[in-house]
Amino acid sequence: ACDFGGPPDSTIFGETVKTNWSAATIANETMIRFWDFNDTYHFVKKPGDLGACHPSDSFAAVLALGERQQASGKLVIEAAVAGYEIMGRMIDSFKTGLEPMGFHHGSVMSFAGAAIGGKLLGLTADQIMHAMGIGAVASVGLGILDAEGEEYNNSKNIADGLMVERGVLGAFWAEKGFTGPDRIIEGNKGFAHNLLRGTENYISKMPKDRYYLLESRMKYFPIESTNQGHLMATCNLVRENRLKPDDIEEIILRISKRTLFHNGDPQKKYPYNKETADHSVFFMTALAVVTGGRVVPAHFTKETYDDPIIHELIEKGTLEHGPEFDATTPAAKSTIKTKDGRTLEKQVDFPRGTPENRMTNDEIRDKFVDCTRSTMTTDQVDRITEACLNLENMDDIGELMPLLVVH
Repeated sequence: ACDFGGPPDSTIFGETVKTNWSAATIANETMIRFWDFNDTYHFVKKPGDLGACHPSDSFAAVLALGERQQASGKLVIEAAVAGYEIMGRMIDSFKTGLEPMGFHHGSVMSFAGAAIGGKLLGLTADQIMHAMGIGAVASVGLGILDAEGEEYNNSKNIADGLMVERGVLGAFWAEKGFTGPDRIIEGNKGFAHNLLRGTENYISKMPKDRYYLLESRMKYFPIESTNQGHLMATCNLVRENRLKPDDIEEIILRISKRTLFHNGDPQKKYPYNKETADHSVFFMTALAVVTGGRVVPAHFTKETYDDPIIHELIEKGTLEHGPEFDATTPAAKSTIKTKDGRTLEKQVDFPRGTPENRMTNDEIRDKFVDCTRSTMTTDQVDRITEACLNLENMDDIGELMPLLVVH
């Protein structure tokens, strides 16, 4: 990021180094995305077709531009909510998800970036409309970033940052008077026509009775979102029955169609990197048994990917399509058969972190501790947590950045 030069407006997470807002947005979003420990929107369209995105991937833009603008904590919150609202209303309005059409869910990020940039730069509604047009014409993600049958790679972590950055850049252009297509969604060869295969497949939703932010699902495990249900069920069985790898005869997972074809893809059966491992039903199930029912970022290592015990457990896994879970992804059922003849079952309908089963502030702090265990002290974690829980009282969001420095 520092190689790009430019004015030192925005801080790289964990560093004292500052770079320009654009480079900081892309670098910081890559760090946010890497562990796949973010949040998600889920709007089921039909079996196997999920309208989704990861709205918190926009936070890098919120913080980078907010620091550049010396924005208050309150304004930063407003900008974040604006981004969430845009992404939620768009995803909810799709008749079909972007994934079956061959496009990456991050393609909505530029619209969010324009709203975030517009809020922090003080743009008018018309200027934000033009910012969306400018950003969206140049920021469509291809589905190969997250496709069945393909090797996963680092571009999965970088893509959302690139796309949200285009939206913020559109806000800078619009601030100077530049225009973009005002019919970017519904116009001829616009977003709906091209990505959704027809303008009739975008039915704009009216405002809800609560913010879309409250529809987001925070991940309890650092894995792909539709796996949260079956992994929680398996982890609970392992902990409650104190199961060890040698106890296992077979593990049967009954999961939704989307979870089955996306995460049960044979290409992902024996992962060798984090990008693939956190999307592998086979691997994460085996990992849950080996770790005693607790899956955290520190478990994703080359040693774990190569572990012969993990490989042996992978072979003991069986996947079943459960049509009853298609409309309630990531709900799932785990059945473990033991060598001593027991059959243990657990079904999870609402994994921890969903709107129906929210995580507490203490659980969110524990999640942060799991991410920073090797880099931050308990005192530092507490200072950061306190600052974030009182963000609306911060005069300048730049005050948060020194607290994040890894010493």
